[in-house]
Amino acid sequence: MAIKRNTRVEASFTMASMTDIVFLLLLFFLVTSTLVNPNALKLLLPKSTNQISDKAQVSVSIKHYMPAGTFSYHINGNAKAVSFGEIEPQ
Repeated sequence: MAIKRNTRVEASFTMASMTDIVFLLLLFFLVTSTLVNPNALKLLLPKSTNQISDKAQVSVSIKHYMPAGTFSYHINGNAKAVSFGEIEPQ
């Protein structure tokens, strides 16, 4: 009768070395991030002129009436309709 030997090798993984590496990486990045100078780039940014645009905004609403096939134009939400020729281009 042949006796079988246990030839399986159990693989094991220890996390002790992994935690050491993670701790050292964390320490490295903490130290190097404090050494970084946030004002490393010297930029000459343009100054503001504080000019305000004098052009007023105009909104034109166009309504199309389906049965009659006509259009009505309203400037700045006015209830009074104007003709197409009264709208001035800017």
